[in-house]
Parts: sequence; structure tokens; C-alpha cells
Amino acid sequence: MPNADLPAPLTPSDCDLRDFAFMPVDTVRLLDSDLFALSSGDEFKAAMTLWCKAWQQVPAGSLPADDRVLAHLSGAGTKWKKLRTIALRGFVECSDGRLYHPVVCEKATEAWAKKLSYRERSKKGNSKRWGSQKDEQQHSQSDPSGTTFGILEPPKGQGEGQKKDSVTIVTGAVPSPIDPKKVLFDAGVALLGEAGLSAKTARSLIAKWFKNHGEEATNAALLSAAGRAEPVSWIEARLRTKVAAQDEAREASRSTAERYRRMAIPGPPADARKLEEHA
Repeated sequence: MPNADLPAPLTPSDCDLRDFAFMPVDTVRLLDSDLFALSSGDEFKAAMTLWCKAWQQVPAGSLPADDRVLAHLSGAGTKWKKLRTIALRGFVECSDGRLYHPVVCEKATEAWAKKLSYRERSKKGNSKRWGSQKDEQQHSQSDPSGTTFGILEPPKGQGEGQKKDSVTIVTGAVPSPIDPKKVLFDAGVALLGEAGLSAKTARSLIAKWFKNHGEEATNAALLSAAGRAEPVSWIEARLRTKVAAQDEAREASRSTAERYRRMAIPGPPADARKLEEHA
């Protein structure tokens, strides 16, 4: 319910960034934050999920103040009550009854201003192009930073900010989208650095885990190690457990296939055969 005693919303009510696939993340601020220092793996995962969900809400940067909805949006489900305090760290309730995160709203406001500016430039550019039908090159523009804009077209929603036919169309999306793999890698280096490892050693260790266990398993282990006293031991134990489970599944597949061969049956079930082929 609206409450005039609470602060005003931190983004405009019509701030809509649902067509912006990328959300800028200040990695320095994130890794130096209390959230990163205090959260467990599940809490950090829920918090980051809510940041991303808030970016896609209207107004951007906000969330509904309903625990049932938040449990769903965060992916925490029945664990929500346990994770709630840390997952919502930094969010403030505003006068419209919604929760806003100041950092996400700061980035959302910047992106929204650029989006509105692009719309205005697009409108003027198209009006001039369609009115005079001059050569398209006469309608190219450059912004103050020197970025060259192609022929301006009406915003098309999904896909803004991407290259088409070698003409770069720049919108409020981040000029150089953040690589989530790099963010997680750097976060892992910082995590291991807190445990006393040098940056070089941490990078080498993470690269080895990537090679031996894959990026998905390694990133999951890194996230789960946040807040652990000995993150390296925790991560390696988690990865060993995963390998052991995979080995057990492969052995079961081989045994099944062998039994089928001995019984002169054409072949094992498809699932067992597939596991055997990839063993």
C-alpha cells in the first residue's frame, strides 16, 4: 500500500528496461560490499537473482513487497524465509509500496535516460529522412563521445543495442556488455584472495578447475564457497563429489550394457547406452 511517510520511488514509474538484455554490474563495489562478505552461496545467488529480476520489472530497479512473489522471483522457494534478510540487503521500501535497490536504480536511471534520448534522436532522424529522402549517409550522427550512429530507426524493443548489417545502433544498453563468465571468474579470484592466495595462484587454480570439471560445475562450487573459512578445500571436495557421482553413473551404465550383451538382447536401454558412449 502507498505510504507518504516513506521515500519516493528511486526510478520513474514508467522506467521500462525489459528490452535491455544486459544489466551493468560494478564489480568493484559488489566485491567490496557487505552482501558479498556476509552472504552464503544460497544467499548470494538469491540476491543476484533479485537484482536481475528487479532490472526487468517496471519500474526498473524495483520488486513487489510480497514474500510469496519474492520467494518465486529469487528461486529460493521454501528456503526464502531463511535467505530473506541477506538476499534483500540494500533494498528499501518506497512510498509506492515497492522495494527499490539504490545501486540497481542508479544504473537503471542512467540506462533509461539514454533510452529516452535515443528515442528522441530516432524520431528526429526518421522525420528528416522520410521528409527529404536524402542520401542515408547524411543522416548519420555522432554522440559527444565520438560514437557513430547508423541510420536511426524507431526502437524495436528486443535486440536494441545489437549490430545489424554492419551498422551499429546504440541505445541505452551498456556499450560494452559485461561478460558474466568474466564477472564470475573475477569474483572467484577475489574469493580465493581473501583466503590468502595471490591473484596469480587463484587464476591458475580456477583455470585448472575449469579444464578438469567444466565452467558450470566450477562456478557453482565457487558460489557455494562464499563465506567458507577454507574455500579451496570446500570447492575441491564439492568437485570430487560430483566426479564420483559421474563415475558411479558410468559404471552402472557399463554394467547394464554388459548384462544386456550376455543375455543376447539387442542392446541396453537408450539412456544406458548414451551414458556408456560418453564414458
